[in-house]
Amino acid sequence: MIRLYKEELKRIVRTKSTLLFLAASVAMSVFMAYIPVTYVRFTYEENGQEMTIKGRDALALRKELQNPHAGEVTPEKMAEGLKSYQKNLEIYGDFYGDFPRDVHNAEIFPWSPLVSRLHEVMADSETGLAPDYPEITETDALNFYERCRTHLTDLMKLEQKNNPQAQQIAANMYDKVSMPFYYYPGYDRNMFEYEGLCLFLLMLLCVMITAPLFCCEYQTGADDILRSTKLGRRKLAFVKILSALTLSILLFALCMTIFMVISNGLFGWECRQTSMQILFSASTLLGLNIGQLQNLVMVAGFIALLSCVSFVLFISSACKNTTIATGLTIAFSIAPSAFYMMAGGNFAAYLRVLLPSGALGGSNSFSYALTYYFEFLRVGPFTVWTPWLLMIVPALEIPLFLWLTVRSYCRRSL
Repeated sequence: MIRLYKEELKRIVRTKSTLLFLAASVAMSVFMAYIPVTYVRFTYEENGQEMTIKGRDALALRKELQNPHAGEVTPEKMAEGLKSYQKNLEIYGDFYGDFPRDVHNAEIFPWSPLVSRLHEVMADSETGLAPDYPEITETDALNFYERCRTHLTDLMKLEQKNNPQAQQIAANMYDKVSMPFYYYPGYDRNMFEYEGLCLFLLMLLCVMITAPLFCCEYQTGADDILRSTKLGRRKLAFVKILSALTLSILLFALCMTIFMVISNGLFGWECRQTSMQILFSASTLLGLNIGQLQNLVMVAGFIALLSCVSFVLFISSACKNTTIATGLTIAFSIAPSAFYMMAGGNFAAYLRVLLPSGALGGSNSFSYALTYYFEFLRVGPFTVWTPWLLMIVPALEIPLFLWLTVRSYCRRSL
């Protein structure tokens, strides 16, 4: 069986379409890791003229300006940043129009990651609207961390006003968030989205490799010859399943290693120590830094990818030809993203949890659920935070789909 497994793995890898998808996966990983840095812009004044630099030069200058305030986010830093904001607002009225670019770069931009979080947590408990900066006091800044907890309670009452259980779950989760927060400049939320997009594209490439594995041999008649040997139907099914999973796992490990090394190398490995609450929202429910967040999203993506590959193996084992299998593969892979964007609501939310690719994509993805939404779903009498469902359900589906694959293949062999 081991010899057959090796031969099957070689057969898959030597296929022209597989080689093309493998090359595309590696190229995609490099591209998705590098492209975010090309979008970095920074504008400054030189000899009275506005100059804009891009890419790594812009990133280096942005980091240079914000580095003096890197490290632990203390209430004193919040108060100092607020004072700089208020002083300039008193002089210039607002940050738009005739506000001097050099003043903005020297006295506003370096403090913006911290003061924006202070502004966020000062939102009104009834309306959710944040006050103007002049209305925030130094005392408010010094009580930033106390205000974070109060704001989370207020926010959950607005977001989940009809679900007291969700409010309590969120409060319990936030109690475990460690404070103070930390901030290291360079990495921002736009860059983080590319990890989720990379995982989605990698999943598509892996399932396209997997889709023809069974049905292609049905179509050519090769399967009739294989089934006539002494190996047995189950062993043949296991060999194909193991080959597909091995290739997907190795490709995932290679591509994500490439992505992480390039991405973190460009933006700075120290950025992984930044707290989620500073980069995204002060009310983010998990007490993770960016490095831990990247790893968690990668684990969720790995589970989803294996679930998708297992599901596509089942489709391939049940279809008569590669055209049908490939069409169904693409349809089910993009269905959660399409439904979530077009329909929304509970139906789309449950659909994205149940379909294997639900944790991968755009606004429906696991990374968005972690960082942007306060979404909870009811499962019978229980209320569960959606990101946990997006990890648990695909993990449970892997053995189910693999069992269905073996069963489908064996029944077809009769």
